[in-house]
Amino acid sequence: MSNYPPYLGHKQQFKVNRLTEIGAYIDGGDTEILVPVKYLPQGIRPDDMLDVFIYHDNEGRLIGTTLSPLIEVGEVAALNCVSVTNHGAFMEWGIQRDLFVPFAEQSDEIVEGRKYLVYAYIDEVSGKVVGSTKLSKHLGNLPPQYNPGDKVSGVVYGRNDFGYRVVVDNKHWGMIYYSEDAVNYHHGDRVELYVVRLREDGRIDLSIKPVGLKRITNSADKLLDLLKNKKRLPIGDKSDPQEIRKQTGLSKKAFKMAAGILYKERLIKIGPDSIELV
Repeated sequence: MSNYPPYLGHKQQFKVNRLTEIGAYIDGGDTEILVPVKYLPQGIRPDDMLDVFIYHDNEGRLIGTTLSPLIEVGEVAALNCVSVTNHGAFMEWGIQRDLFVPFAEQSDEIVEGRKYLVYAYIDEVSGKVVGSTKLSKHLGNLPPQYNPGDKVSGVVYGRNDFGYRVVVDNKHWGMIYYSEDAVNYHHGDRVELYVVRLREDGRIDLSIKPVGLKRITNSADKLLDLLKNKKRLPIGDKSDPQEIRKQTGLSKKAFKMAAGILYKERLIKIGPDSIELV
């Protein structure tokens, strides 16, 4: 397993250590990293902070650029293929270097001039940033942590008999059903969506409209008002539905949704059998 710095494949702020004729050397922890002079803003000085994206150059050395890449490590984006070689495909990256997608990481044959959804990650063998169109290999490895009504960011993957498959927050698979929304989406479109429900298979049902959000928000307001009066209620996630309805007038499902909203806003503390204001 390669040891690579945590900033590799990400754009973040670095301190400028020194300036030379060829560029600025920034503080990379155990090493200094060159940012070529053509990427430097005018008037840059030692000890200034600079937003830099770190990757490897053609010789395998760490190098920085102030350009913004089309995709960072851990993200999914639609990228155009600029060339195909005997080793794999190269995708437009938005910086001087193209992003390499090995043949082993291609779900289907990549054709020059076409766009594909690509996931960027660090190859454990080479330690370099590479891409993959085998999205299912990299997505859905962690259970989604959302509540119904949550707003998420999505990238449209494609369509099937039921609707549009979507990559949610670069981590999960989701679905917009035709019955929910009649919008004509295209491969690679970025959309703002709302969580409808979490499925048992770890995937997420989505909508472009805040379906039921007003009802959920009203329930949260009602629960908050009750807690402002009583400070604490003897009900929680494991409480009997009838007891929850008796205490709040809400169904257990509506109570959990409302409590989730208030917890996310850090207004309450939730226990197995109690809920109270912070």
